Parts: sequence; structure tokens; C-alpha cells
Amino acid sequence: MAENPNFGVVWRGYHRGQVEQCLDELRAELAEAKSGHEAVVSQVEDLEKQIAVLLEDNQELQAALDRVCLAPIEADGLTERLRHMMELARLEATEIKATAHAQRARDEKRRKQAEQDFELAMAARRREALREIEAQKAEAAAEAERVLAEARERSDEAESVRAHILSQLEAANKVLEEDRVAAES
Repeated sequence: MAENPNFGVVWRGYHRGQVEQCLDELRAELAEAKSGHEAVVSQVEDLEKQIAVLLEDNQELQAALDRVCLAPIEADGLTERLRHMMELARLEATEIKATAHAQRARDEKRRKQAEQDFELAMAARRREALREIEAQKAEAAAEAERVLAEARERSDEAESVRAHILSQLEAANKVLEEDRVAAES
């Protein structure tokens, strides 16, 4: 956005074209911020979908594990190799669950961080826009005060010239009246 735009002063207010241009620039910045927000929201939605898929996979694995655990196999009836395979399967299932939980925690952390980053960026943009608006208001008020002071000064000068002309006119009328009276006598 243009830093401290200087609007040209016209008879009343500011030059409409300059004000419209400034507003267009502010609108463009707002649209850019909105599109950035939409991109972050889209990213968050993608992460939420990934989390949902991981949760579904986790639930399926948990259900499969529950089915296996409901009808435990007697260790005496298994060969050593099968016991070893069962233990490996249990360890792998535990590892998969831990990985899924860790991935979910990382995804949730990234989602929250993205939201925080977006909020911080938007807050910074809002603060900057408000500072610029306040600076423009202050400039406009100072310019308006300067224009008013100049107008008052010109008005005082005009009143002084008017009073001087009136006094000269009265003096001229007095001289004319004296000349007319002298001419009549």
C-alpha cells in the first residue's frame, strides 16, 4: 500500500480520485489477506482429512487386534515359531499404534501452529493498517487545520481591505458632498 498518501486538497475535502485509489489499494491488500487465509484453511482441512484417515486406520487396526485378543491362543498349543510370530505381531501392532498416535499429535501441532501463525500475521496486518489509517487521519487533520488557518487569515485580510475601501469610499463621498455644497453656494 502507498505509504502516507498525500491527497490533493480541492475546494471542499480531498481529491476523490486519490481517495478512491487509496481505498482500492486497501481493498487489494484485504483480498490478498483473505486468499492467504483461504490457503491456510485449505491446508488445515487437508491435515484434518489426513488425521481422519489415520484415525480410521488406527480404529481398523484396534478392531483387528481386539478380534485376535478375544480368542487367545493357548501358548502350550503353539510351536515355538508360532509363539515368536505372535509376539512379533503384537510388537508390530504396538509400534503401529504408537506411530499413528505420534503422527496424529504432530499433525495436530502443525495445524495449531498454522492457525497461530495465520492469526499473528492477520493481527500484524490489522495493526499496520490501523497505524496507517491513524497516520492518514492525523495528516488530514493537520492539513485541514492548515487550510482553515489559511482561510481565516485570508478572510481577515479581506475584511481589512473591505474596511479600508469603505473608509476611503466614505471619505470620497464626504469630499464630493463638500464639493457639491460648495458648487451650489
